[in-house]
Amino acid sequence: MKVALLSIYSFDEVKGGTELFTEHLQSTFNDAQVFTYSSSYNGSGIDLTKFNLEEARKGMVIGRYFHKHHRADDFDIIISNSIAGWYLGVSRLDIPMLNVFHFTMRGLADQVLRGTPGYFPSKYISSIFEKLASVGKSNVAVSRKVARELWSLYRIRSKVIEHGVDMELFRPISKEKARDALGLEHDVPIALFVGRPDHTKGFDIVLRAAKERPNIQFVCITSPRVCGTSIVARHDVPNHCMPLYYSAADLLLFPSRYESVGYVGLEAMACDLPVVVSRTGVFEDIDEGDVGRIVPSWDASAYVEAIDDVLSHPFHPRRAVKDRFSIERFRADYRAAAIEAIEERRK
Repeated sequence: MKVALLSIYSFDEVKGGTELFTEHLQSTFNDAQVFTYSSSYNGSGIDLTKFNLEEARKGMVIGRYFHKHHRADDFDIIISNSIAGWYLGVSRLDIPMLNVFHFTMRGLADQVLRGTPGYFPSKYISSIFEKLASVGKSNVAVSRKVARELWSLYRIRSKVIEHGVDMELFRPISKEKARDALGLEHDVPIALFVGRPDHTKGFDIVLRAAKERPNIQFVCITSPRVCGTSIVARHDVPNHCMPLYYSAADLLLFPSRYESVGYVGLEAMACDLPVVVSRTGVFEDIDEGDVGRIVPSWDASAYVEAIDDVLSHPFHPRRAVKDRFSIERFRADYRAAAIEAIEERRK
């Protein structure tokens, strides 16, 4: 099966969840070729960032480039990430296509962008291309949350295929060995945060928790501009090194205000690290059980209480993700979805 994977960025350019997903998908199909904006375009174009149309423009460039490439090298199926494939949906390309929705712009706008300059263009402009991305394709949602948003906001039907985690890479390591390797203290509890230091990711809650619990060391894998005495900041950590941080910590603090999935939470739990998370992404559809605490608000004091609770009880979340979010299940589901789309087109 010859597969074309369309994505705005590669993992080398942007180390985000969508780009990591593309890496996983590339390893799923032996004969797969990735088309990104950087691989399809060498010139300079008009920057439409201020109109919130830059990614839509890049999606058009990728689509036009793929059109030319496909003429000389036939593919069996196209799998595109959100608006990276919007142009192909309106160009009448006769090939089976899967479009994977990693979130919705309207959902993001309604939940975290109200009152900001990005609200109007995200909800009313970018969302047009989000709708166009579904045209002529079989649509996949990366979580039940995204599937609910696609239906309620756009009336787009989708198949849910949840993300997968490499359980061999993300597995528990001795806490002592992990802390030695990272140069972290042994005699204090450690709360780990992974993400951008902004309001959407709930970094304000992290800083508040660090201030209220000075006896806990807060280690943040985040951008280089973060510094301060209340936290330990680490930057540019490769994904394959993350199991060391998850194993060195006592809990993951992830108070994000909007997630479609939350790779960080899944990776942490695969390393048997309990979580204190907001009820968003996959955590809208996971029972607390052995995973830690799922906080239904963004009240900083509620997260501080949840941290205290998690530190006082043993949790073993690895078993909660082992089957549902395994990389083997992920690969099998996408192979099956690709075969189904090809067979449907033949009919």
